[in-house]
Amino acid sequence: MKTQTLKHSGLILCGVLAFLQAARGQTLSLQQSIDIAAKNNYLLKISSLETEGQQLLVKTARELPKTNVDVQLGRTQTPYTNDYTLGLVQQFAHPKLYQAQADLQQSHVVASQKNQILRKSEIVGSLKQLYYQLYFYQQLRQALTQQDSVYRSAMQMAQARYKAGESNALEKISAEVRLQDINNRLRILDKDESAAYQAFKIVLNSKDDFSLDFSLPLKRDTTVISLSFNQLSNPLLAVVEQQTEVSKMQTNLEKQRLKPDFRLGIINQSIEHQLNQMVVSGGIGIPIFTKAQKARIEVAQVNEKIAESHLRQAENQITGQLHVLRLNYEKHRSSLAYYEKYALPQANVLMKNAMRSYQSGEIDYVELVQNNQQAWQIKDDYLLTVLNFNYTIIQIETLLGID
Repeated sequence: MKTQTLKHSGLILCGVLAFLQAARGQTLSLQQSIDIAAKNNYLLKISSLETEGQQLLVKTARELPKTNVDVQLGRTQTPYTNDYTLGLVQQFAHPKLYQAQADLQQSHVVASQKNQILRKSEIVGSLKQLYYQLYFYQQLRQALTQQDSVYRSAMQMAQARYKAGESNALEKISAEVRLQDINNRLRILDKDESAAYQAFKIVLNSKDDFSLDFSLPLKRDTTVISLSFNQLSNPLLAVVEQQTEVSKMQTNLEKQRLKPDFRLGIINQSIEHQLNQMVVSGGIGIPIFTKAQKARIEVAQVNEKIAESHLRQAENQITGQLHVLRLNYEKHRSSLAYYEKYALPQANVLMKNAMRSYQSGEIDYVELVQNNQQAWQIKDDYLLTVLNFNYTIIQIETLLGID
């Protein structure tokens, strides 16, 4: 009877999963989901546009001031004839100032690109966490469905014993309460799963329904993590490092502003109606009053020190985070080894023997529940440990900039 009930529950579960897959349209793997998010996520689109805008601003780094055009018409030479004077004057800064402006703007482009990488890393990390959370819910649903099947069989046996006068009503009521508790957990699981699914859709920026392919191993692969623990290549750290570079470029720009400006002009005038009298003019703007500009340089140098301090603080923080995550990684890995080598096999034996003993009348319903509850608790704890293990791995991957 137990075998038939399990088969029946398995068919129902397969049917439900098939229905949900058909209702949700296409099936997405984790990598496909990441690819979709990279194209559709609004934060990444905004970040890409910000980078594009910074790249366009590079063209403004060597912008010249407007050309001055002056015209004079009147009796400029003699009191009897009208003459004209046409002057074109162009002012421009020292070439090193334009180069400093170009370097600063290019450093802003690099900063925007690195910030784009940081945002993508954060979004990919969020997507992976949601994926494994949904994976956890799927495994938990299977475990609860299996519990439902076992306790439903036990309840049928309890009802038969009660009718035969072999047990009291307490056993039957206890079985019914146990089933209601499992059904309640399944209802709560439905809500949790729906919330995580909606969050997954938001990250994808997708309105279409889909199902997820959970063919990956339940535990996330740690090969890349093991090889990368000694490499501190953090996207956030890269952004902060680039900010220090931007501050250095800003200081250099302020220093270049102390260099002289230049003017070049051409004057065309007439003298007693004799045209094409050409004059070339030139000039230089010498910075004599430099107190204000020197103060700007000092401010830029202070900002440079602030950026350097932010970099040191970020390095210490990230190194500390990585150390804590590595400890958690070792803790969860050790715990999983215990479950997989000892606890889970023992739990399976415990459930199998408990149901067999109950069917043969060797133990009563209370003992069945106690044995099964211990076994199910081991399985629940194992799934939760796997989830925490995956979360830790994903946090390390995000910290190290691994997609």
